[in-house]
Amino acid sequence: MRSARAVSLRLGFSVYALAAVGCGASSPAQAPASAASADARLAQSERTVPEASHAVQEGEAKLAGNDAAGARALFEQALQEHPKDARAALDLGIALETLNDAKGAEAAYRRAIDAQSDFAEALNNLGVLLRDRGELGEAVPLLKRAAAVKTDSASVHANLALALEDAGELAQARGEYARSLELEPNDPMLRANYGLLLVKLDDKQGAVTQLTRALDAAAGDRPALLAIGNGLRRAGDAAGALRAMEGAVAAGGDATPALLSELALAQRAADQRDAAIATLEKALKLDDTYATAHYLLANMLAADKHFPDAAKHYQRYLKLAPNGDQAKQARDRLALIAKKK
Repeated sequence: MRSARAVSLRLGFSVYALAAVGCGASSPAQAPASAASADARLAQSERTVPEASHAVQEGEAKLAGNDAAGARALFEQALQEHPKDARAALDLGIALETLNDAKGAEAAYRRAIDAQSDFAEALNNLGVLLRDRGELGEAVPLLKRAAAVKTDSASVHANLALALEDAGELAQARGEYARSLELEPNDPMLRANYGLLLVKLDDKQGAVTQLTRALDAAAGDRPALLAIGNGLRRAGDAAGALRAMEGAVAAGGDATPALLSELALAQRAADQRDAAIATLEKALKLDDTYATAHYLLANMLAADKHFPDAAKHYQRYLKLAPNGDQAKQARDRLALIAKKK
């Protein structure tokens, strides 16, 4: 299963913060509650930012109250009166993203940057939006410009780290994660992301150190615990992975098939074979169309030489995801099972 990664933060001026999570099939689409704290101090930090007009102040209050449509109208009004108002353009971009208008948000962020080229918040938000779309060739330079201005923002450095990692610039990403953690050492998701990068760099000892520190700070934070458990399992710390995943399940809310599948992987790594199979069966009772759980269950049954049952789950996986990430492996293993008959 893919690793769970999160923390792509937009920056704004009210208590409102728009967060987006990048995660793989193993994690629920939830933003980490702790992540927004990384920019709580932005209003107090040095910035070259225009003063807010009355309309912009009212719009930011509406954003804080989750009235994105009302905020949009006020920001558009402000821009009609002052077309070069970079702050109004930035806030309009945030409102439009909240309203799922990514194209409009992009235009608004670009307008803010055109009005003020060193506007870190707009550079960051446009960079994150483009990174989400996979347009790394433009996203990385934008985020570098934001980080050069907003040197004291953990979120900007974390966003740059994620983009650099996506672009394959792993050594630079490592440095940006380290800088973000200097600024926000108690954020478990930031530290989890750093640990996941270290796994990718095959620094398993370093990964376990970082992920264990994150685990100690992540109580009740399901997305962070999921990322930590995934990383610890891949780094070879089965006991730590199981502790993290059990904590994720206990964190509250319904357990999803994706969450249970990751728990099953941790149980299997900890040699709790029967428990792992039972957990996957529970996941499939919740949603029999969750293809990944069929694939994982088939693997475990095949490893235990329960070949007929394994074949059924490989076949079910292929029916649900004929072009899925594990489709080739599923077909190859079905062929091996057929030879055993």
